[in-house]
Amino acid sequence: MNPSRELAQAVEAFQGGDLDRARSLAEQGLAEAASPPLEHLLGLIHCRKGDPSKGVEHLRSAAEAEPGNAAFKLMLIRALVDSGRAGEVLAMPEPPPPSTPADLALWYARAEAADSAGEPEAAALVWSQLCDARPGDPRAWINLARSLLSLARYDEAEAAYRRALEIAPADVDALHELGLTYNRTNRNDELAALLDQALAAGLPKDRLAYLWALRLFRDGNADAALEQLLKAPREQDPARWHRLRAKIADSTGDEAAAFEAAKEMNRAVPGFARWRARSHEHRAQLRELAATITPEWAGRIRPLDPAESGAAPAFLVGFPRSGTTLLDTFLMGDPATMVLEEVPLLNQASKTAGPLIGLPDWPNSKLEEIRSRYLQDLAHLGDCEGKLVVDKFPINLQSAPLIHALFAGSPVIFAQRHPCDAVLSGFMQNFVPNLGMANFLDLEDSADFYDCLMSVWTASRACLGLNVRTVIYEELVTDPEPVLRGLLEFLGLAWDERVLDHRRTAEERGPVVTASFSQIPQPVTASAVGRWKRYEKQLEPVLPVLLPWAERLGYRD
Repeated sequence: MNPSRELAQAVEAFQGGDLDRARSLAEQGLAEAASPPLEHLLGLIHCRKGDPSKGVEHLRSAAEAEPGNAAFKLMLIRALVDSGRAGEVLAMPEPPPPSTPADLALWYARAEAADSAGEPEAAALVWSQLCDARPGDPRAWINLARSLLSLARYDEAEAAYRRALEIAPADVDALHELGLTYNRTNRNDELAALLDQALAAGLPKDRLAYLWALRLFRDGNADAALEQLLKAPREQDPARWHRLRAKIADSTGDEAAAFEAAKEMNRAVPGFARWRARSHEHRAQLRELAATITPEWAGRIRPLDPAESGAAPAFLVGFPRSGTTLLDTFLMGDPATMVLEEVPLLNQASKTAGPLIGLPDWPNSKLEEIRSRYLQDLAHLGDCEGKLVVDKFPINLQSAPLIHALFAGSPVIFAQRHPCDAVLSGFMQNFVPNLGMANFLDLEDSADFYDCLMSVWTASRACLGLNVRTVIYEELVTDPEPVLRGLLEFLGLAWDERVLDHRRTAEERGPVVTASFSQIPQPVTASAVGRWKRYEKQLEPVLPVLLPWAERLGYRD
């Protein structure tokens, strides 16, 4: 058969929707002779039939056979993304500079692959090049801003959104996302000004209903906020929508509605079932670790010589939502400290070491390698000469044995809060899911997570002789000064009045990266103490797990 005619017939069948005939013709032609166009077509057929992984094989063969064919490369990139292999796109050589339509298409596809792969640094670099190549494209600027937001580079993200709005002043996406950025960075005046400008430009409130709901809620007008929220499309970002619904209902004393909205918020998290399954496996590992930590096991650990590490850090740990961000803000007010805000240094340094259960059998060389990596990474975060480094990472609660092995005797601050308040707060918070935070997608999972994590912690304290100072949240928010005086003394620091001015510190520290971002700049109050009692009916299924812990920690009501 004539190869050109065979290709034409196969293309005709493909375009007509007869995929089986198109596939048969393409395979027949390839059996007779190599043909990059037929390989490309066969790859497209597999993708259309719902098998992008199979399609990738043929699309790659076609692209490698004709490296100058931009269309072949473009379809290969799209198939890799569709088959969940977007990371492979970033390993491919960069396209030529984005000067022609074909090259621009390749750069756009590469940027989308970086977004899909969850690589914001790479995405920001690619979108930045596209903004340079097409400075009049508002979508490129918006996508650049999104990548920068993922990197917590808020000022740069704002500038990118502003550039998009210079090009398209009524672009609802840019306005909406810039408003969310202002909310995320506690810039309420800027959010209000943005909304006023949009309204003056003729954009009705309903087009930015979610932002108006945010503004009204922050202004203390819950009823009007709810009215606006109900006009906002919840399908645009259902988790965020239900989170605000829960906050509004909580503020008006409608606990049933708030709790139901929190459940809907968690169910709306992408990959809900998958994350729950992963969190279940994680809790099983924690439970196994807790059962393993015995005096005999702990006695086999050979801690490194502290003197060889120089000035050791202090560690701030606690069950999530136990006031660690408030406490680290107080500590940031002391210029003698350098507080790390949830940088996973310990996890990064030890990620290839294996499960902690095997810690007593790790040779000193492995421990020295981990400590060296930790200290090297710490040195890259800033000049900490002459300062006490406070490594605040709440989930390091589960890594107490490793802290003991690497930095024996180092101060460990344990942030404690009533178990019911901590679990309720976590369940009603919209976290970005990871192995730890995924435990809050379900109430029973949240309580089980508390039980597992605290079992590891209490076993570690009982068996390892840790140097621990407990800071009780309820005491901190009721009367901060004596709590902080005792803590600074424990850390070997002189008393400094500046630690009490946490609102000034909150303003100077910049955006808070944790879920407490909207609470930290507020005056310290005890309003959240005992909040769980308002939700006692909703918490009934988990009280048999949590109340024994509360009693064990000294809570009597």
